[in-house]
Amino acid sequence: MQTHKIGIIGAGGIAQAHLEAARREPRAEVVAIADVSTDMANEKARQYGIPHVFADYREMLAESQIDAAIVCVPNYLHAEAAKQALAAGKHLLCEKPIALNAGQAQEMIDAAKQAGKILMVAQNNRFRSQALQVKAWLDEGRLGTIYHAKTGWVRRNGIPGWGSWFTQKELAGGGPLIDIGVHMLDLTLWLLGHPKPVSVLGQTYAQFGPHKRGLSEWGRRVDDGKFDVEDMAVAMITFENGFSLTLDASWASHIEKENVFLQLYGQEGGVSFDLLEEKLTLYHEWGGVTATTELSPKPCNERVLLLGNFLDAIEGKAQPLCTPEQALYITRLIEAIYQSAQTGEAVRL
Repeated sequence: MQTHKIGIIGAGGIAQAHLEAARREPRAEVVAIADVSTDMANEKARQYGIPHVFADYREMLAESQIDAAIVCVPNYLHAEAAKQALAAGKHLLCEKPIALNAGQAQEMIDAAKQAGKILMVAQNNRFRSQALQVKAWLDEGRLGTIYHAKTGWVRRNGIPGWGSWFTQKELAGGGPLIDIGVHMLDLTLWLLGHPKPVSVLGQTYAQFGPHKRGLSEWGRRVDDGKFDVEDMAVAMITFENGFSLTLDASWASHIEKENVFLQLYGQEGGVSFDLLEEKLTLYHEWGGVTATTELSPKPCNERVLLLGNFLDAIEGKAQPLCTPEQALYITRLIEAIYQSAQTGEAVRL
């Protein structure tokens, strides 16, 4: 069995998920971690038995004997860290969103091609049991042609790190749309084969964040920081094949509870699920009679499957399930949503 030496760029909260996955993937050996906060990096090193700690990831790339790196830094640092890692000859798994904008994403793609290395984006929700089951049904044609989808990630109180990079547009790229909406937009359009978009209509709101309401415990609060992003975004996207999609992304709303949902409307059947629950519901007909079937797919660890696919791609055993070209496609849609919200007009693509 081949073993891959991995370096972690960024020791913040999301690094924990990747370190837990690496602990469960026998081919992965995390041998180095880098963060400007050496306290955080040393804490992760002690917790996971990582032998080498760096204050600068560039030193890690130059000095440590790693084969691959995982980027876990804030959004505005993704592109530069990725390009540096690829130029150093490392395969790269990058946290979502791939970058702040489409221009940066394209630079990362170009760097990966020039280096001849794998660049994969950590869209872990594609590996969830519900998503894999629905993907199989769609590939089998069980639902017929899908003509509409409703998807979103909405929270009751979930604004992360008020005043930190999370809530500053120049550092994060936006609010919940680019933070959690990107997950559901990516998942839905991956399931449907990335159809060609035609038009985008979007709207954004900031009803909670400016007043420091709807906050979560995720991230470090900076009271003298700022909040200049949305706390809710909604969009409708139409596609060349006649398919349409509506998206809701919210960090804070007066709703019953957090929902991470997807509903697909097909000619032969429909399906719905919430990623916070280990079940999905199929709506169909049985012998001409309307029927509803609830299923509970076998639970799986989507982060372990994500890392496994990344390592399979490095070994040439599989293609990356989450390609940077697909991430670029999603980034362009997110940019169009923000543009539409700013101008008040639909954006033609």
